[in-house]
This record gives sequence, C-alpha cells and structure tokens, in this order.
Amino acid sequence: MPACLFLSCDKDTGREDVELVELQVDSCHVCIKFAVHDMIADTASQVRSLDLLIYKADGIKELRDKRHYDFLPDSILIYGPREDLVAVAIANYPQELFSCPPERFEEAEGLICDFESDSPGRPLMSASCNIEQGEGASLMLIPLMSKVKLGQISNNQKKYVRLEDPRIYLENVNASAEILRLGGFRPAELLQAPVRAPLPYDIGIFTQSPGTELFCYPNDSAEATIGTPSTVLVLECEIKGETCRFSTSLPAIRRNTVTYVDISVNGPGDFESKVY
Repeated sequence: MPACLFLSCDKDTGREDVELVELQVDSCHVCIKFAVHDMIADTASQVRSLDLLIYKADGIKELRDKRHYDFLPDSILIYGPREDLVAVAIANYPQELFSCPPERFEEAEGLICDFESDSPGRPLMSASCNIEQGEGASLMLIPLMSKVKLGQISNNQKKYVRLEDPRIYLENVNASAEILRLGGFRPAELLQAPVRAPLPYDIGIFTQSPGTELFCYPNDSAEATIGTPSTVLVLECEIKGETCRFSTSLPAIRRNTVTYVDISVNGPGDFESKVY
C-alpha cells in the first residue's frame, strides 16, 4: 500500500503548494558511513575513487545498487525495499569497476589486484559488511598492502670496515591478492624483479636507524616451504669490494600491518636479525 506524503514550499511567492508523492510502505533508507584505518601510511592516504556495491543478502546475492565517487564521502543514503543487504566498498581500484561491476557477491569476493598496479601513496582499500533490514552500517576501509621497515642496522666488524652502498629488497613478494580477503593469503605467483631501496649512508661504527621502507602484499606463509614460500628481506652491501648478501625470512605478513627488522652484521656471511 502506498503512503501519501505532502510537500509544500515556494521560495519566491511564499505560497504553499501541495504535491502528492507515493512511497512504498515496505521501503526504507540505509545510512552507510565510511572511515579509513591505514596502518602503513605516515599521513592520511588519498582516496581518488570509491566504488560502492550493494548486494542482496539472500539467494544468489545479486547486485542491487552501485555508486561511484571521486572522493570519500562521510556517509551516503541507499533507498530501496526493506531487506538484508551486503555492502562492498573498494577505494582506488586501478581499473574501471563502476561500468561493469560483479553481478553477484561471490564474484566480488573473487576480485584481485596486481601489486604492481597498487601504490603506497594511494593504496587500494576495501571493506564489506552485512546490513540488517532498515539498519545502518559502517565500512572501515583498510589497505590491501603491508609495509616492511628497516629499524636499526649495526656494523660490528673491527678495523673500521664499513658496509658500503647498502640496499634492501624483498623476495617472494605476492604478485596479486584478493581484494576482500582479510587472512589466509598464499602467493600463487611471485614478483620476479624486486625493487631495491638504497639506505641513505654507508654503515660504519655507529648504529643507524634509516627507517627505509618496502611494501608488499600480505603473505601468511610463515616458513619457506615448497609452493608457499615466506617473504624474505635481503640486505646487500659491499664489504672490502665484495658484494655480500644477508637474508632474513619474515613471519606471516598480515594485511595492513608494519613489520620491523633490525640487522647486525658481524662480517661476510655472519649476521643477526630481529623481527618485530
């Protein structure tokens, strides 16, 4: 049964006019609020695009509504029948999603992003939640990528032997990941060309805290096993003209987290590391 709503206003004449608007009695509006929880950024991450997908919560969970924004709104209203829903929000997706979104929720769960298409300065972020009939919802957007940061680096060699041209990089980096997944990441494919990040100075007798940062997609493989290798931090440097390599296997790297590594070098092939 439709309900009648009477509206009146005329700013120019002050005269009240009556307009009949029909609304369905079983319809409602849902308020969805947005926030960002970014552990990997030193400053607030930029949101250049936001795709919001609304699915029915029952049956095959087909797409019911979609919205696209070129910014991050504080909140929006969704109008429609009174029913349970599933909301999916994806920020900074590197491809065109709004024009041809997944028609079912299970297809949205299968969306992936390539690490090389992502950016720490404008990271891909996502969130999803169930919405009960007529209730509001809050979506907390979190980045898909994680950060590995070099804490302290020490040189314990005698006779003032330096670690020259030091640089770090990551091996066994997950090349892609499912956007909505929160845990259980396993690398199906690895990046083949690691990016080396130089440290600002050679390492002499004084311990340094360069804070050099590397980024990767999450990898829940805590041990280097066949098929699911753990992510590895590598320090390379020159010692007396010889290139030396020091590798540290990292524990499980969770989504939207920071892993710190301290390294202490005693000589070629001899070092200690601390991961926290």
